Amino acid sequence: MKKKILLFALVGSFMLSTTSCSNDDNSSPNIEEVQAPNTLKDDFFDIEGAKFKGGDLPAGERDVITEINVNKFVINGGKAIMNLTSTTPLESVLIALDGHDGYYSFKTSEEVQTRLGNYKYIVVFNFSQKLDLDSFGLNIVGTISDGEQTRIYYREFQTVTAGVGELQVSLSWDKEDDVDLHLFDADNNHIYYGDRVLHGAEGKIAELDIDSNPACSIDGVKNENIYYNDLKDGTYKVYVDLFTKCTQSEGSSYVVNVIHNGVSLRLSDHMIGKFADDYRGSGNTPSMYAFIGAFSIVDGHFSSVVESAGTARLANDIELKKELVYKK
Repeated sequence: MKKKILLFALVGSFMLSTTSCSNDDNSSPNIEEVQAPNTLKDDFFDIEGAKFKGGDLPAGERDVITEINVNKFVINGGKAIMNLTSTTPLESVLIALDGHDGYYSFKTSEEVQTRLGNYKYIVVFNFSQKLDLDSFGLNIVGTISDGEQTRIYYREFQTVTAGVGELQVSLSWDKEDDVDLHLFDADNNHIYYGDRVLHGAEGKIAELDIDSNPACSIDGVKNENIYYNDLKDGTYKVYVDLFTKCTQSEGSSYVVNVIHNGVSLRLSDHMIGKFADDYRGSGNTPSMYAFIGAFSIVDGHFSSVVESAGTARLANDIELKKELVYKK
């Protein structure tokens, strides 16, 4: 178990007097905690807004977390949303990879109180492109506002291997619905379930290699992934579409990740979203796609996030190729 390193700095103070000057030290120790090296981020995952701590996961006996809703399938280079429901407010959520030293501490800044009086929290996972575990477990503990910890809640996950490429665009959602990922490249080629592979002069350069729950043929994976190599200069646009709502539950929450040359890009505030509870899906109507964001490539390198006046203009770009839309 790694030990926390404490650095003690001796602070000298000078006492001034109207009659004399003294350089005597009236010092007191100032303790600074040095954060432990993050041994989970590079090969496994990190958590947005969380701090990594060394040592064993602390836990107590309180049993106040009533629901942990998270997709049990993950992909390397993807994201996942975990929704936790508690009967009492939580100050933080602690999460550890089972069998591995160290854990993340996520301080809860926002909570949603349900009609039943419970408290809901959202935790977002970023999985490494190098994730190479067929399956793994997470241990989850809540810190209650009175300083106590809950018992350990265990969840097991399976990894679906995804292509990474120069560009990787991925989608994860939490309900058994048919949600689709769409990418338009610099030449307005549309990569999605109806045209999964794009070829260049030297062969295949892009592919939708994971397609889940097609036409409500439920496989439970709830992830989609597109990888792309040899990017041309120009603008790339990312959309998400609820093709069909396959369940009678509330609307699916989703999260999108875009990675270029190993760096995750934040395209907009729409990379995490939720479909309305009563929305039944577009049936692949391009004007109904949810616009996630756009970015530009210049001289083979990421240049900038492309600002848009709204989704209407970009949706019109899609309409130009609507006759090519493939129906499931």
